[in-house]
Amino acid sequence: TVMPVFQGMMRGGCLSCPKEQTRVCQNLEKPYNVIGVDLVSAWLGMPWQFKAQDILAGGASDGGVEHELVKAVIAATERTARANGHRTVSLADFVESVAVLARDFDYHPPSQEDPEFASAVEAMGEPWKVIARGRKDSHARAAAYRTNPAEVRRNFEEIVAALPYEAQVHNELAERDMNWCSHVPHLFSRLLWRTGISEAELRHLFDTVEAVARERGHPGVTPRDVETTLMRAAATGVNANVVAGVSE
Repeated sequence: TVMPVFQGMMRGGCLSCPKEQTRVCQNLEKPYNVIGVDLVSAWLGMPWQFKAQDILAGGASDGGVEHELVKAVIAATERTARANGHRTVSLADFVESVAVLARDFDYHPPSQEDPEFASAVEAMGEPWKVIARGRKDSHARAAAYRTNPAEVRRNFEEIVAALPYEAQVHNELAERDMNWCSHVPHLFSRLLWRTGISEAELRHLFDTVEAVARERGHPGVTPRDVETTLMRAAATGVNANVVAGVSE
């Protein structure tokens, strides 16, 4: 009975978004996500749930976050997962780590593009071929993840635990002026479940995500806009800690 309720929160998936927003998400954003998956796959120190890896990759595909900082965010997330007794990093482990690392959820503009990311984009090739390759890879990673009954069960349990927050997040996003992709509220429901973030902080985070979407000229909020916001917040916190350590 839980899964139909959870999936019903998706409200039609991509069909619920305006066509222009779907075009941006599916045609313009997807190649960058695939490049992000290519990059982060070599940096993982333990298994990641395929959706958690996709969200990490979306944040790494910003290009405006130095890859050394992305690697530090990965390491911190994996420490969180192990501290929670997990052998595979979940979505909840990731958002919990972001909340711990982030000094704030203010808008942080992109810094100079990471040269490794810039090179990967330049060598990308035809976008439609990259998208097709990414779709095939995503299906393979999802299938591999589902062969582990213990991890599938844990994912289900995390969905159940975060479900009470789903309607709240969907309703708040539905009242905003910008249209939000209906695939992203589960990130915020897990954030509410696993952290002490207040409603005021959550609304501030929503404002920041919309600022990233406007930075990119998007007609609405895409998943990559959310993923970028979370990665920038976590990376800014990591960088601040590094600077503080050096100055001390």
